[in-house]
Amino acid sequence: MSLSVRTNLPTFIGLFLVFGLPLIFSFFLKSKYRKSGLFSGIVVHHWSVVFLLFILITLWEHQSLSSIGFRSFSYREILWGFAGFFVGIFSFALTTPLVRALHLNTTAGGITRLTAAPPGLRVVLVFTAGITEEIMFRGYAIERLATLTGSVAVGAAIAYLVFVALHLPFWGPGGTIQIGVWSLLVTVLYAWQRNLWPCILMHVLNDAYAFIVLPMFFTQYLHRS
Repeated sequence: MSLSVRTNLPTFIGLFLVFGLPLIFSFFLKSKYRKSGLFSGIVVHHWSVVFLLFILITLWEHQSLSSIGFRSFSYREILWGFAGFFVGIFSFALTTPLVRALHLNTTAGGITRLTAAPPGLRVVLVFTAGITEEIMFRGYAIERLATLTGSVAVGAAIAYLVFVALHLPFWGPGGTIQIGVWSLLVTVLYAWQRNLWPCILMHVLNDAYAFIVLPMFFTQYLHRS
């Protein structure tokens, strides 16, 4: 094993945790997406990956969590998080006509399937996705790929493509197009700020709106889409 590979081995394993395990989990369980146990499985899977990732970062890479974007948290991060949320919601409104014109289902289909989960579990899913996915696909993936490639842009592009691809089995091509546009926004936000907090806030707000607010107060939107 070369010195370069030995030096970067923890990062390669970390990237496998972030990219490989979710890909296996996502596509292996494609046929089970309508089963009630899937959503609790997602919660266990995501938090398990993050737990292993934190151990790897601190005990093997010998780095702090600031190396994956856990930096200052102030009113500026809150403002950027809310700004990202509102722009993201607007992006879904803009892409809905395009997806319908292509005769594809929008994200409404996936949201409707999510309503099969109890409200409490949906709340857990909101925080699970909003926190763990930003740690995995923005903080760790972008920072470590940037180190390996020497380019934040390349790291962000790779992380973005994998993140979007993971949504295909559940959300379908139409929903994934919409999520892809939203994901571009949060990826740019992280690459610009290099801070996880606004991305986490943006993601949690987005999922709270989609998984909780829409099914409770705007069911007519779900039935139309």
